[in-house]
Amino acid sequence: MKRFLLILAASVGAASAQSEVALSSAFAGGEGVNGEVNAVAVQADGKIVIGGKFTAVNGIPRNNIARLHADGSLDRAFSEEQTNGVNGQVNALAIQPGGGIIVGGLFTQAGQVETMNLARYKVDGSVDKNFGGAGNSAPGTNGAVLALAVQADGKIVVGGNFNTVFGQPCRSMARLKADGTLDGPVPAQSALINGPVNALAAASDGTAIAGGLFTVENQNARSLFQTK
Repeated sequence: MKRFLLILAASVGAASAQSEVALSSAFAGGEGVNGEVNAVAVQADGKIVIGGKFTAVNGIPRNNIARLHADGSLDRAFSEEQTNGVNGQVNALAIQPGGGIIVGGLFTQAGQVETMNLARYKVDGSVDKNFGGAGNSAPGTNGAVLALAVQADGKIVVGGNFNTVFGQPCRSMARLKADGTLDGPVPAQSALINGPVNALAAASDGTAIAGGLFTVENQNARSLFQTK
């Protein structure tokens, strides 16, 4: 009986400690992130999505992407299984008006979905298998995604060091419709970008500002570009 009580007390203590870890804030009270955070995005409800190169948040396994409550405690409902994370580095995050979480980086799988460097998570933490078009034979980009921005209409601007997006020619920069399918060439063929796009911002007039280390064909300006 005494041994049973000791085992029970130990089990209760372990469960309590685990609960404390889960509820502690990654900002101050907990262990924080055991690696590098490269991107942060805040949802409309105040929850915080982080991405980077890490394997745990507050000692709880998470592969390169996680979601926190507004107080910094881990949202256990998002990507709870390690296989639901990203199998490579996350460089950029963006939130669509409907709550979709766009993830860019250098990876080959998000959740258990094979995709190159670009993916979308639904609000519930599952990966959108139809992002970019159902049955797409070339999901994602053929090079690293370094920057993301979402326009007010939900369209997604993607920047990085790539030549194709979903199998279509797009050099360093592309714009996608809200469902992830391509929204025509951006920039136009007459203003192709030569070099990586490292930063993006969506302007209120529907244009996007790109920054990086590049030249633009038929333009004198370097490393800064505004779409039409």
